[in-house]
Amino acid sequence: MQAGTVDTAPEQRSWWAELGQVVPRAMAGAARAARPDPDADCPPLAANPLTWATLAVDELTMSTAYLINRRGGTVQDTLDDTREALRRLERAGLLDDHTRLFPEPVAPADLRTTRRRRAGVEFEHLSFRTPDPLQVALPGSVAWNDGNATAHAYLLRHGDRPRPWVVVLHGHRMGEPRDLRLLGSHRLSRALGVDVAHLVLPMHGPRGRGGRHPFPGLDAVTNFFGFAQSVWDARALLAALRAEGADTIGVFGVSLGGHVAALLAGLDADLSCVVAGVPTSDVATMMATTVRQHWGEDAVVDSGVEDESYRALSRLVSPLSLPVLVPHERLFLYAAIGDRLVTPQQAIELWRHWDKPEILWLQGGHILNNVGASRRFVVDALARSGVKGG
Repeated sequence: MQAGTVDTAPEQRSWWAELGQVVPRAMAGAARAARPDPDADCPPLAANPLTWATLAVDELTMSTAYLINRRGGTVQDTLDDTREALRRLERAGLLDDHTRLFPEPVAPADLRTTRRRRAGVEFEHLSFRTPDPLQVALPGSVAWNDGNATAHAYLLRHGDRPRPWVVVLHGHRMGEPRDLRLLGSHRLSRALGVDVAHLVLPMHGPRGRGGRHPFPGLDAVTNFFGFAQSVWDARALLAALRAEGADTIGVFGVSLGGHVAALLAGLDADLSCVVAGVPTSDVATMMATTVRQHWGEDAVVDSGVEDESYRALSRLVSPLSLPVLVPHERLFLYAAIGDRLVTPQQAIELWRHWDKPEILWLQGGHILNNVGASRRFVVDALARSGVKGG
C-alpha cells in the first residue's frame, strides 16, 4: 500500500499501552546501540543505568507527544498540499536554484529593543518584522499564526566595547527567555567574553503561542516553510549584527537549531564557526526512522513520510543539499549515541557531508544532551575558531 493512497485513519493506541512500551523500547534501543560495530561511524553505547535512563526519557517524550497530538483523519490532505507545493515551486524556478530558494536578506530597518530580566538574567528583547522568504504562495497547510510575522531574539551584551558574537539556535518547543540558561547562552557570554544573540525560530516561543502546526512535524509544507523562514530570519539577524560592526560571528544550534545552523554553513562563508549539536539533517528520513523504531512499518506508511513528494520537499531544506562554505576546521558536531528522537545517523550523514570534521559522541540520549561535556566542547570549538573576547 502506498502512503499517498491512505484514506482511512490509523488505529490509535491507548494511553496505557503507549506508556507501557516506554521502558521496553528504551531497553531494546540501548541493547542495539551497545553492540560494537567496527563498520559504524559512532562508538557503542555504554551499558549502564544512567545511559538507559536517558534513553527512557527520550521514549517518554515521544510517547507523550503522540498522546497529546494524536487525532483522527488521514494524511491524504497534507500529501496533496505537498505535491501542489512542489508544482508551484517548480513553476517559480525554485527547485534547482538555491540562490532563489534562500534569497539573501538585508538588515531589517525596523529593529525594536526592550530591556528585560528573566530567571536572574538581564537581556535585550529584539524584534523585527519578517516577510515571507519566498515569492510564491504555498498551499493552505502552512497556517502561520499572526505572531509569526515578527521575529524575536534575546541579546546578551557586555556593552563595554565591540566583541565577537555567538548566534544560538534552540531546539524544538523552546524559544523562551529561560533558554538563556538552559542552553548555556549566559555561560557562553561569560566564558568566552562574547555577546550572544539567541534567535527565536518560527512557531516557537512568542511566535508559536496559539499555533496549530508543530514545526517540525508530519506536515511537509509546514516543515519546508519553517526552515526557509528560519534561514531568512537568521540571516537577517546576522546582517543586523554586521551592520553594527560585528566581523566575528559564530553559530551554535541544538537539534532543530542544529539543522538551521548546518543550513547556514552552506549559505554564509563569512561565519567564523558553526557548531551543530544533536542535529537533524533531513527531516523526511529522520521522521521515517523515528516512527519506524517506535511504532513499526505500518505507522510509517500511515504517516506518509516516505512518499516521494514528502522526501523531495524535505531535501530542498536539507543541509545535505547545499555545498559547505565554512572552512573545514571551523565546523564541529556533537551527537548522542543512544538518541531515540534524532537518530545518530542524522549527525553521521551531516558529518560525512562536511568531510568528517571534529565530532563529539555523547553517551546517552537526545533530551539530556546539554551536559558538561557538550558545553565544554562548544566553548572550546568557538574559542579555537577565534570567537572569543580576548
